[in-house]
Amino acid sequence: MKLEKMDGLLWSKLLIASSIYLEEKKQVVDTLNVFPVPDGDTGTNMSLTMVSAAKALKEKKEKEIGQATKLMAHGALMGARGNSGVILSQLLAGFAKSTEGQKEIDAQGFCQALALAVETAYKAVMNPVEGTILTVSREASQAAMNELKNEDSSLHSVFQATYRGAYEALQKTPLMLSVLQQAGVVDAGGQGLVYILEGMLVALDNNLLKEPIPSFFVPDMVPKEADVAEEKVLAYQYCTEFILKKKKKDLPLEEIKTFLADKGDCVLVVGSSETGKVHIHTNSPGKVLDYCTGLGTLHQIKIDNMSEQSGEMSIKGKVVKQLGIITVSFGTGLNDVFRSLGVDVVIEGGQTMNPSTQEFINAIEQVLAEEVIILPNNSNVILAAQQAASVASKPTKVVATKTIPQGIAALMVYNAENDLDINKKKMEEACQQIVTLEITYAVRDAQYEDHLIKKGQILGLGEGELIITGSKLEDVAEQLINRFLQPEHELVTVYYGADLQEKDAAKMVEVLSEKYTQLDFELHYGGQPLYYYLISLE
Repeated sequence: MKLEKMDGLLWSKLLIASSIYLEEKKQVVDTLNVFPVPDGDTGTNMSLTMVSAAKALKEKKEKEIGQATKLMAHGALMGARGNSGVILSQLLAGFAKSTEGQKEIDAQGFCQALALAVETAYKAVMNPVEGTILTVSREASQAAMNELKNEDSSLHSVFQATYRGAYEALQKTPLMLSVLQQAGVVDAGGQGLVYILEGMLVALDNNLLKEPIPSFFVPDMVPKEADVAEEKVLAYQYCTEFILKKKKKDLPLEEIKTFLADKGDCVLVVGSSETGKVHIHTNSPGKVLDYCTGLGTLHQIKIDNMSEQSGEMSIKGKVVKQLGIITVSFGTGLNDVFRSLGVDVVIEGGQTMNPSTQEFINAIEQVLAEEVIILPNNSNVILAAQQAASVASKPTKVVATKTIPQGIAALMVYNAENDLDINKKKMEEACQQIVTLEITYAVRDAQYEDHLIKKGQILGLGEGELIITGSKLEDVAEQLINRFLQPEHELVTVYYGADLQEKDAAKMVEVLSEKYTQLDFELHYGGQPLYYYLISLE
């Protein structure tokens, strides 16, 4: 078959076919993770992005290529998840821009659209890295251009050349990135793009084009509603928190918890026998302070009137405050921590479940504020958050937090009386003072740098890099802390995951606090999946 031109109906068939194809292959892509940790999600993110693009095309059968690609690009933009999904959406956006206003394209038009797609994707990434999906897309585009120079070239032959160029570039990605070579894998994003092109080519070569648009199953991707703080009358009005240091006797933390149990809610008492941190929402802050002054000395006392702070006196849904905050979090305990720190909307997500651009946009609209700050709390979520901020209906800034502890640190310096830019600056500065440690497990045998990793082994990550492997959680935690501990560090905060018991986490923290007597330790229930512990040094 010598295909010469392509209209909107044909492009829709090809893109929907590739969406189905990638959906079938996404788990293969997910396993191409440099770290053998249980959060490989590149294939899932790219597949969900493609599903959103395909759904937009399936709902409207556009005959003109310009209209079809415009729908596709918008669908991909709204459904983009993770860095790979956002880059993919930018490739599709560039392709759409090139075909704008056209009824159909020929081989030359296809090559021009590929070139603009690559250019758009490269511009979307602040520091482009070769050996990734960007390289694969560029080499695919160049291969298409080379084929176009042949006298007997056609749109079909150019399409085949595009796939071959992508495939060959993918095989070279381990030579460009040493971490891929060490892990024995090709780039996951590049593999996803190859599958997309392969799915289109399968549809072409199997002569599916004579049939109507296939009734492929395209699942409805309705973004779930974000967890919004409900407008209600506060049972307890004053957020009260302070540091408590012992006088002569050790601090009875459990007794303090018991005393506070009926004095309010959101009770938090953590620390050591020497120093504790107390947090409670109460109507009687004086009683709390009086009781605790009998046990030790009070420091850094902070009492806020939450009715004024949250601006809950709204009238018929109108804007009630200047600034609102959206955060991404995973785990019931961590979600509660963010709510207690004044977050307006918590989007469930993070590792393995990156929120889409549409979910961020929905959350921005739900916040009853004139301006919004977003805390992604995951390096793979930042691009989607920034993409949402760029098209939001109200001024929105992204504080590029890469971890949950960074997000919490940013909120600790947030001040509702400061404007958007000042808050963003101060929050970004606070993030730099935090060291994030993570403890998880290996899902497969692998080699990374000088680590020979066995499936099921405990993995200790520091600042996103694999640092330690071991067989015992306690040993890995101690070695991680020891590796990153600096003289200026004063506080270690430990969030234990859904798979651990509080008594086991408390025992580990007790042992660590006895070893590192110069540090204060706090233990919180995070409830996060996959990661046994999230630890911050500050």
